[in-house]
Amino acid sequence: MEHNIYTTKGIILNSFGIGEADKLFRIFTKDFGLIDATAQGVRKIESKNRYGLQDFSVSDFSLVRGRDIWRITNVAPIENLYFVFSNNLDCTENNKKFNTVLNIFSLIRRFIQGEEKNENLFNLILNAITFLKQNNLEDKDLRNFDLIVSIKILNNLGYFDEKNQKEIFSKFLKNEISKDLIVEMGSLKFQAEKVIGEAVEESHL
Repeated sequence: MEHNIYTTKGIILNSFGIGEADKLFRIFTKDFGLIDATAQGVRKIESKNRYGLQDFSVSDFSLVRGRDIWRITNVAPIENLYFVFSNNLDCTENNKKFNTVLNIFSLIRRFIQGEEKNENLFNLILNAITFLKQNNLEDKDLRNFDLIVSIKILNNLGYFDEKNQKEIFSKFLKNEISKDLIVEMGSLKFQAEKVIGEAVEESHL
């Protein structure tokens, strides 16, 4: 029986070992949303897919849909976000940047339930990561950046239904992230934290 092979770009958010050599991956994909997928023998040193299936890798995945779960047949690695940030000379700042990336991934795992294509959200995440790679940010700016990305994610997922919330944060929701917007978020920091906290409480997750 032949299986259709699907190819999509994705980000490995985390993974778990299965048995002696297999792994289960939680992958946020461009075409299928958040999925669980297995890879056989990937923990073996000789596995050709081992490099592209490390946690925090951005890769092109070839997948077969099984009865209950996806199976990874091949992977073409693009970059690993841990190494992208840790290999930079300014280790302190980039460790903090990577922690910000982890915060974003944590929010995705918390709020996305089940498989559903959300290309806009996928691109939002990649654009945010690209901004982090290209810009130097102080601690307070990193926090404001985190808040902007978080409210963009929540708005995308429908947690900003109240009109006044959309009005307060309209500039941040409509425009691409910039250093000017990051500075402006400083004056709305506490309101943003309140809205995010309420969304987390509402989600019961």
